[in-house]
Amino acid sequence: MKVLFSCLALLLFGLAPLCAQPAVPAQPADPNQPRPAIPIAPDSITPPTISPAAPATTTNAPATTNSPATSAPQIAVSIIADTSLKQVLQELAQAWADSQDNGPQVPLTLTNAGTIRAKVESNPNSAAWDVVISADMDDVKDMTDKGLLFADGQRSLARNSLVIYGRKALLKDDELDWYDLVGTEWKKVALGNPELVASGRVARRALQKHGLVGEDQKDTYVYAPTETLALGVVQRDQADAVFLYKTDTGKVSVPGFDIFPIKTDDAPPVFYTAAVSRLAKNQAQARAFIDFCSGGDARPIWAKYGFETN
Repeated sequence: MKVLFSCLALLLFGLAPLCAQPAVPAQPADPNQPRPAIPIAPDSITPPTISPAAPATTTNAPATTNSPATSAPQIAVSIIADTSLKQVLQELAQAWADSQDNGPQVPLTLTNAGTIRAKVESNPNSAAWDVVISADMDDVKDMTDKGLLFADGQRSLARNSLVIYGRKALLKDDELDWYDLVGTEWKKVALGNPELVASGRVARRALQKHGLVGEDQKDTYVYAPTETLALGVVQRDQADAVFLYKTDTGKVSVPGFDIFPIKTDDAPPVFYTAAVSRLAKNQAQARAFIDFCSGGDARPIWAKYGFETN
């Protein structure tokens, strides 16, 4: 009996380590049976890429949204025009856009007459602008002759006149005219660069008529790329007078300065001529815009800024 109990004790003692091991789940009998998928830790979450909205390309362009149900306004007509038309043309463009059903955008490029011609002529294969508005009729004629602008549909939209804004004469003389002061009381006179600016070309003609362009006067004149920059020379007290458009005289007030009219024989009016580019992307709308700017609805806007119309 003791021998039996001793054998049982030895058997139980040998099985103890096996009982202490963790249980191992049974594996599938079929080696082709699929095992459970092992979960994969996700990478850092990256938000979806959103294309940036296209930048606005026009003055006072209508607001747009990213909603797929709303389409962006179509660019109707792009314009390159003389800088002196900045305010009036912005209002004309907005008035025309408001009158259209699709709320078009009207991008404006504003620069001097010489740069307008250079830009149009330098890349004749580009359709960057639909409408060209220049303050120099000769430039428009030359661009038309070169086949860059349509001859039909051209319009003279408005006209402007040149004056001199200068220091009041110290010598009181009712007969004293502007050309008597150039080089005497006015030691420095500012004007638009005649090589670039239409008003500067008119001013040079007036100066030449009175014999004021020559070696003796070459240090008298300060040239600027626009009328606004020429006026800035006077405002910085670096000149005694400046050739200005009549439309700009209401914007400036310099103590001790006055307006000196220039006779038409000396300085003929400046006419702003509009034409459609031969490579215009939207010829019909370009012609419609020019017709609007030369029509009855536009006249009060031109008059508001001091321009004269027919």
